[in-house]
Amino acid sequence: MDLKFSEEDEEYRQGLRKWLKENMGGGAGGGSANAAMEAAASNEDAAKDPLAGARAWPRKLHEAGYVGLEWPKEYGGQGASFTQQVICGQEMARVRTPPLINTIGLSIIGPTLVQHGTEEQKKRFLPRILRADDLWCQGFSEPEAGSDLASLRCRAELDGDEFVVNGQKVWTSLAFLSDWMFMLARTDPDAPKREGISYLLCEMKTPGITVRPLRNAAGGQHFCEVFLDNVRIPKENLVGKLHGGWAIARSSLDHERSGLSGVIALEETLGRLWRMAGQVERGKVKAVEDTATRRKLAQHWMEIEGLRHLGFRTLSNQIAGKPPGAGASVGKLFASELRQEMTRTALRVEGPLAPIAKKSPHVVDRGRWHAAYFDALAHAIGGGTSEIMRNVIAEKVLGLPRSSED
Repeated sequence: MDLKFSEEDEEYRQGLRKWLKENMGGGAGGGSANAAMEAAASNEDAAKDPLAGARAWPRKLHEAGYVGLEWPKEYGGQGASFTQQVICGQEMARVRTPPLINTIGLSIIGPTLVQHGTEEQKKRFLPRILRADDLWCQGFSEPEAGSDLASLRCRAELDGDEFVVNGQKVWTSLAFLSDWMFMLARTDPDAPKREGISYLLCEMKTPGITVRPLRNAAGGQHFCEVFLDNVRIPKENLVGKLHGGWAIARSSLDHERSGLSGVIALEETLGRLWRMAGQVERGKVKAVEDTATRRKLAQHWMEIEGLRHLGFRTLSNQIAGKPPGAGASVGKLFASELRQEMTRTALRVEGPLAPIAKKSPHVVDRGRWHAAYFDALAHAIGGGTSEIMRNVIAEKVLGLPRSSED
């Protein structure tokens, strides 16, 4: 594992920093990038597309060559190295660029199609993902198939040149905004449960789809239920082989869990936590000056550094052409639990002020940490529960047998 970036990569970093300085207006999370969003939202296109403003920033990044870096050039990517992709993520986190509304497309289904899609699927979908023309959601979890995804019941029956799909998905992030959903459906009910699943691409405007937003404990509504009633999906929207969707789903989850994106988000969270601890007073002393608090913050920093080096190991495997491996599962498990512990630290720092509502004049940090605590609980479920991650680690790292048979 090499922890050093090459001279070429450092030159790339400096070029990116220059571009961000020119296009972010020198402000964190603001500047011309937000101005571009606001301008886009106010133009005539916004009447046709309410998300025009949110699409403006990823399109600007695409025009500059800073999305889809490792994707092949023939599909709109840059053909860049994995290290340059990591540098791009680090630098954007450093200046707190606006969030990408098409993250699921860029980080999960895009790389999956690059690896497993047909030539027609790559040409059709990848350029539109890069430009944020199409927003995607992930239709994996079901009411009785969350932690045990292979138990899914959503059925897809082949009828001529179309699949007829019936079933329900749940915890589908941003389904109400999405143009497309990549999903798993059972196409062979008589096969062992991991062998009778197919991977399908479904347009969300297809007749028979009903989306119902769910309000979560943090007050947000980005999770949804999706009901599919005789939804017809063209056969050409099958990714990979019929009944071969489980292996592709595992690949999609590896893309979701791999890399250093989780480290970047945790660094941002720790920075906010440190600043908040420097504002809250206990008596006449700032919380950050309390010995126990300082030790906890230092512990979080060390844990993030450990996670960073694990991410470098995973990155080294990818550069060498190897799959992310069990390291991705280790990183996902560790990051999920660290996120929860950091929000607990924040609530302890706030003390009796922690439960105060956002509208109260005494609220700390706009009530961010109260919501963040509940949101952090979801990270132990989304993308694979912590229990499943422990099973993966036990099997792939420790060589233990599976806890149950299919």
